[in-house]
Amino acid sequence: MLNVTGREGDRVTARLPEDVDLYTTPGLCALVNRMIDEGCRHLTLDASAVRHLDSTGVTAFITWYQRLATPGGTLTLTGLTGHPQLMLTRMGLHILFIITPDPPSDDNTSP
Repeated sequence: MLNVTGREGDRVTARLPEDVDLYTTPGLCALVNRMIDEGCRHLTLDASAVRHLDSTGVTAFITWYQRLATPGGTLTLTGLTGHPQLMLTRMGLHILFIITPDPPSDDNTSP
């Protein structure tokens, strides 16, 4: 599922699973929504393991972006490659989220 790798103030870093789809997204939404409700304003999601992303996952990203942007927060996706990266680019969502090529270093975060 979602693996939180770092937390500092209102910043959270977490790793997404290999599949972000109809089956995994409800659980991911429950966890991310709880983190936002508890004060997360800047969420970095390591998507380097994601191999399958469907419209349910894309909708979740958009929802999280909207929830975070309202109070001035950010959603960052890192490590996107292959089909998931191509999908977000073709949909024009690469300009909505902060997308960086490399996943965050675990050395700079604390659980």
